[in-house]
Amino acid sequence: MKFLKERPALVLDELEKKTLVISDLHLGLEYEIYKRGIRIPPRVEKQRKRIFNLLDETDAERLILLGDVKHNVPTTSASEKKNLPSFFRDLSERAEVKITKGNHDGNIEELIKDSSIGIEPTNGFREGDFYFNHGQSWPSEQVKQSKILIRGHSHPAVKFEDSLGFSSKVPCWVRGPVKRGVLRERFGSGAKTEEILIVPAFNEIITGMPMNEDREKRLLGPILENGIMDVDESKVYLLDGTYIGRLEDL
Repeated sequence: MKFLKERPALVLDELEKKTLVISDLHLGLEYEIYKRGIRIPPRVEKQRKRIFNLLDETDAERLILLGDVKHNVPTTSASEKKNLPSFFRDLSERAEVKITKGNHDGNIEELIKDSSIGIEPTNGFREGDFYFNHGQSWPSEQVKQSKILIRGHSHPAVKFEDSLGFSSKVPCWVRGPVKRGVLRERFGSGAKTEEILIVPAFNEIITGMPMNEDREKRLLGPILENGIMDVDESKVYLLDGTYIGRLEDL
């Protein structure tokens, strides 16, 4: 498992085919911003180029999208209907693509029908030692056969503030150990998951949820809310690889 420096993406060499993993594209977010009075040009083409560049750079043959690929809910915006079918078609012609549905991905099947993209259930799927899901729902029983649960949904970030009160948020990776007792209460004595990895949002417009602020906000999704991940002992890394400490100490 390799994290790409300065990019919110990781590559898995351990599977049958080299696989690129990203999360939370939120394509169509510009429409929501537009409704608030701020005009941003569609960014679908920019995101397509970013993904294609990563596939070229890593020689990955497969792409796993960890949900919230589209943004608008409960309906699909006119912009998404116009721009996303060709985006998905181009993507599926470049790589083998799987999507595990997120809470923003309602009706995504209509947008991918002209492509060969595979849709996995909202609770995710397992491949080898890895389990992939978006994070808004419980994983299936298959998770107990995996060593690492990889998920998105939380948009993890760290907030920095200087002595004058100016602050900024930067995306981060969060790697947390599993509480074995809590895991086995939910999934039985055979569960062997050791770690949960929270992937930062791929969309640069999303500033993220500061993991070093409100504890309740950072526990987004049932597997975190129910204490399976040891949040305080979780390690936080910036996209440049800098380890900045445990969440408990931030």
